Amino acid sequence: MLRAALIAAGILLAVPHPAEAVFPESDSAVERPPIWAAGVTAIETGDYTRGLEIMRSFVEENPEDADAWSLVGFSLRKLKRYVDSEHAYQRALEVDPKHLAANAYAGKLYLETGRVLDAEKRLAVLDELCKAGSGCEDREKLAGMIENFRKTGKAGDDW
Repeated sequence: MLRAALIAAGILLAVPHPAEAVFPESDSAVERPPIWAAGVTAIETGDYTRGLEIMRSFVEENPEDADAWSLVGFSLRKLKRYVDSEHAYQRALEVDPKHLAANAYAGKLYLETGRVLDAEKRLAVLDELCKAGSGCEDREKLAGMIENFRKTGKAGDDW
């Protein structure tokens, strides 16, 4: 399930060279250093503290990397550090307002903190991106979570 979330973030580990990642939303493959793969692996295995440490180090060197900021936010959200997570997602969206994962994960954060109207704003962004041909899976997932939240008052923990 986390692998699917990371794939939704545009992070596909290349094989057989795990230090490289391909980002489909860009025009060309982006080569990442080994520290990137270590951070993704930590997050994939649920070691959010280590993944956060690694990704924070990465964004210090690469402050304009929306993917890394999204993963910082993801890790912080999983650690229930919601204020810091929101700041990281906001930073990712400053860098790239159309970043699929940052929009979707921010929506999830808003549901986890009881802010359904803010989650719906992220869904509206994903609606527009989906019309443009991308983001439909993220959009569908967030839409389902919002619907479930409205019925149950709970965000769920499947993302």
